[in-house]
Amino acid sequence: MKLKATIVTMVSCLTLAIPSTNQYTFASAPSRLSQVTPSSRVSEIPKSVISQIRQDMAKRLNLKLGDVRVVRVDPKIFDSCLGLPEKNEKCKEIAYTAWAVRVAGGKQSWLYHVVSSKSLRNNFRVNWLESLPQSVRKKAISNATQLSEPPIDTIKIISVEPRVWKNNCLELPKTAQRCNSIQTPGWLIKLKNNKPHPKEPLEWVYRSDLDGKILEFDLIASVGNISQKTIADILLNAAKLSQIERSAWKVDKVQTLQWSSYGGNGRSRPIQGMAPVKDNVFGWKMLVSSPKQQWVYYVTRNWVEFDSPQSVPSYLVEEATKMAAAQTGKPAANYRLHWVQHVTWGDTCLGISINKPACQKTSVPGWSIQVIGPGETDTSMFMIFNFHSRLDRDVRFNGSNPWLPPPVVNPGLR
Repeated sequence: MKLKATIVTMVSCLTLAIPSTNQYTFASAPSRLSQVTPSSRVSEIPKSVISQIRQDMAKRLNLKLGDVRVVRVDPKIFDSCLGLPEKNEKCKEIAYTAWAVRVAGGKQSWLYHVVSSKSLRNNFRVNWLESLPQSVRKKAISNATQLSEPPIDTIKIISVEPRVWKNNCLELPKTAQRCNSIQTPGWLIKLKNNKPHPKEPLEWVYRSDLDGKILEFDLIASVGNISQKTIADILLNAAKLSQIERSAWKVDKVQTLQWSSYGGNGRSRPIQGMAPVKDNVFGWKMLVSSPKQQWVYYVTRNWVEFDSPQSVPSYLVEEATKMAAAQTGKPAANYRLHWVQHVTWGDTCLGISINKPACQKTSVPGWSIQVIGPGETDTSMFMIFNFHSRLDRDVRFNGSNPWLPPPVVNPGLR
């Protein structure tokens, strides 16, 4: 009998020493203390603490106290930050007897980390990451996945913050919607792709109301700001291509954009034979200017592209269009810009062989302009009319050739 009693005592001691598994994932990396439960019996949570967190939720959601209830309590051990450290907060690794309390009110179910008010002055915090409704969580992940098209399960929510937006547009600019100044409680949600594509943001930022009926992608917050080094590099590039001193160039505008391979408000592309796979690109449209030029650059985190068709002066295109019409006798309205490329010509004749002996060998920045329209005799056959010019003048005709449409025309491209 004595041996049996000893075995029972040993088993009881072992049972008390086994820590239970932490049932929650916290908004920040939890400390070692927040991942274990006490090795001795934990006392019941004080009624005063329960009252505290019920009142907190009722106040935040403007609910009656009777509509807020505790649905689950789990014993924990937390450090001085309650397992939810704020940015740059230093946490003391003191083992506080604590609880993770699930509280429900209305359509919300929030997770509180609490200790006794005798242990810490600020004795509770909300684990917002675990309080975000599943419907909002799934909707945000689904939307980010559609925009990025990554492999499944690579986009995760990394942080959640409560917000009270000043209007029903969640404080985002809207052109096709009237915004009413109604305070809208909701969430600021950040997601991250484990394997981000260079054309995508490092973080996906969303704004929503409490229940996810309104969910908006925050493009500006997601893409962030273009670096000063990139801006300086672009101005140097403009100076080099134009042969105009760097001091003459300035930044007019930087616009955050999302565009796709099918066109939209993004960089120009030539008409391609096969329709490309649709992909979304996130970055900036940057306008820079000198006294006689205004150029457009498109920028992502990993590349910069000068857009010639959007940078060539419109009066040069207009002049080339009129000259193409003069070649055929057709109305100028039948002709339009097909493509433009920035070129540095090797002589003052702009690469055109007429009067070649009179050409001086020197580098001349300019444009190769292509205009498309009907030919002189066969109106069913479209022709490409080629023109060479300087940056701001001197448009010269350089022959024409038939344009054969590609097998599959991509309708979204210019």
